Amino acid sequence: MNFHNLPLSMQIWNTYRNRALAYWLQSNGVNIVPNVRWGDERTYDFAFEGLEQGGTIAISTNGCIRNKVDRYYFKKGLEKMITVLKPDTIINYSCTPNDIFLPHKKMGMEIIQQEWRCA
Repeated sequence: MNFHNLPLSMQIWNTYRNRALAYWLQSNGVNIVPNVRWGDERTYDFAFEGLEQGGTIAISTNGCIRNKVDRYYFKKGLEKMITVLKPDTIINYSCTPNDIFLPHKKMGMEIIQQEWRCA
């Protein structure tokens, strides 16, 4: 099931757990790269909340671009995330298809794809 298909309360809960764990790790001296996940437009406020602008963030297309609807939500959320967070670098730990990421690369965004087998 894709993130945007989860009930909104579960999306909020999963984002909270993500941030709580990141905070705990940072409080214990671990350097982290924040991981960002979003669903539809309803999630943007809390999905990007509490994250600093600039720097590096991690995302994943894994399970998020399987069909046209999923791809639409991912692309729209990626654009919003870039507008809000203005990251210097995006680390994608999954496939980085050109139709989604090339426009951002052409605008100077550094996008790093971790090794992943893409079909």
